[in-house]
Amino acid sequence: MPVRRHAFLAVLVVALLTVALAAGPAAGAQRAGTSVVISLKFPAFHGTLGSTKACKAARTIRLYKVKGGPDKLLKTATSNNKGKWTTKIGNGKKVPGGSYYVKAVARGNCKAGKSKTLTIPG
Repeated sequence: MPVRRHAFLAVLVVALLTVALAAGPAAGAQRAGTSVVISLKFPAFHGTLGSTKACKAARTIRLYKVKGGPDKLLKTATSNNKGKWTTKIGNGKKVPGGSYYVKAVARGNCKAGKSKTLTIPG
């Protein structure tokens, strides 16, 4: 019986150490910064995320139009595994004039990010 108990305790210790080592660095890991680029290539806004590889894929991108008072959320998009995103707006013939920007939503250790404002003449 004592041999089985020692074997069980050895397996338990190894399992606990594995969990502790796996969780330890993640718990104390620094958050990755995020930069966001916006541009217009008719008929869609598009851009890229600058961040670590783990923070580029499947990030929610929100497109806003600057308004007096709260800015208006127009669309959302999702970045691909290279951090690229695109979203169409307008009627397909012309993008309405105004000032636009995008925000990348924070996720896990990935910080939120905001682009510069892009102004389109009306």
